[in-house]
Amino acid sequence: MRRIGSTVGLIGWVIVASGCSAPKADFANIKPPPRPSELDAYDVFVGSWNWEAEMLNAEGADRKWTGTAEWKWTLDKRSLNGSFVSQNQSTKFEAEGKWSWHPKAKKYIWGMFNNWGYPQRGTAKYDADNKSWCMDYKSVGLDGTTSHGRYTIHVVDNNTLDWTMTEWRFPFHIGKKVEMTGKYTRKK
Repeated sequence: MRRIGSTVGLIGWVIVASGCSAPKADFANIKPPPRPSELDAYDVFVGSWNWEAEMLNAEGADRKWTGTAEWKWTLDKRSLNGSFVSQNQSTKFEAEGKWSWHPKAKKYIWGMFNNWGYPQRGTAKYDADNKSWCMDYKSVGLDGTTSHGRYTIHVVDNNTLDWTMTEWRFPFHIGKKVEMTGKYTRKK
């Protein structure tokens, strides 16, 4: 009886081991999928920009922010990379990010990381009829605490983008931390 149990166990291990081995990969038959047409909606961002903004819940000189941004395509126009410089009277930071389209989840995805070490990541929805973006995210805010935010960007024309940004302390948009409104203007 013991011998039968050992034999059955051995056969089981042989079946499991052979079933777990990877088949030979044939890269001659693996091709990249077509570029998703959804990525074309990002084209308007490509280029160099100046921007200005007002922080609605700040006072004095810290209320006004300025900066620059540059977006460019990489990875066969499947990743939109951006770099940003932001400053007010007393604070300055830089950030870089990537925007793309998730081929399996069928949604826009993006993330940024700044030189303070704070990440920001989220998803976006594009409304082609209104030429506007709604970009929800979770991040470490400049105050070092968790933030739940939303950018809205309206494409006024190929040279002008209006935007707002709001961050909250908690999900479901509770406990507002920061509120900004601004405009991107394409550099000539």
